[in-house]
Amino acid sequence: MSRNRTIAFVDNSNVFHGQINAGWRIDAKKLQAYLQRDGEIWQTFFFASVTDPPRYQQTGFYSFLKNEMRWEVLLYKLGQKTTQCRKCGHSQRVSVEKGVDVGLATKMLTLANNRAFDTALLIAADKDYLETVRAVKNNGLRVEIVAWRGSISPEMGAESSTLVLYFDDVRSEIEMTTAHDQEAEELTAGEV
Repeated sequence: MSRNRTIAFVDNSNVFHGQINAGWRIDAKKLQAYLQRDGEIWQTFFFASVTDPPRYQQTGFYSFLKNEMRWEVLLYKLGQKTTQCRKCGHSQRVSVEKGVDVGLATKMLTLANNRAFDTALLIAADKDYLETVRAVKNNGLRVEIVAWRGSISPEMGAESSTLVLYFDDVRSEIEMTTAHDQEAEELTAGEV
C-alpha cells in the first residue's frame, strides 16, 4: 500500500535513550533513506530538548538536521524537578524534558486536521502518544510507528497502521559506522 503524502515526526528523546540501551547509534541520513524506500517523506519534524545554554554538540547536530537534512527542528528547554531519595531523604534538582510530547502531538493533530498528510511516520514509542495516534486514525489517516523493540507498549503497537518497524531489525542498514558519521549525524546529541 502506498503511503502517499507522508510526514515524519521524531521524538529525539525516544531515539536517544533507545540508542543508549542498544549500545549503537543511528545515522540520520541512512535512516531517512531507509524510511523513504516505501515512498517520499515530504517533511520531517524533529522534537528535542536542549540545555540552557545549549551545548556545542547540540547546536552543531541541530544545525546539521536543519540545514543539510532540511528537517524542521523544534527545540524545548529542559525543565527542572526535585527528586528525593525515599530511604535517606536526600533531595536534588535534575533536568527533565518538558514540552516535547505535547509539541509533537499538537503538530501531528494540527496537520492531520488540515489534511496535510495521508500517512504520519511516528518515530517514537511513548504511550503518551496513544490518543494522538487514535485521533489521527479516526480522521481516516494512517500512522506508521518506528520504535525500539521492547520500548513500545502492546497498545501502541496495535495502533500502528502497518507492522511496527523496529530499529533493531534494520540495524545493518541504519547504523552509524564511522567516526566522521558520529560527529556529523548522530541522533544522540541534545538529550540528558
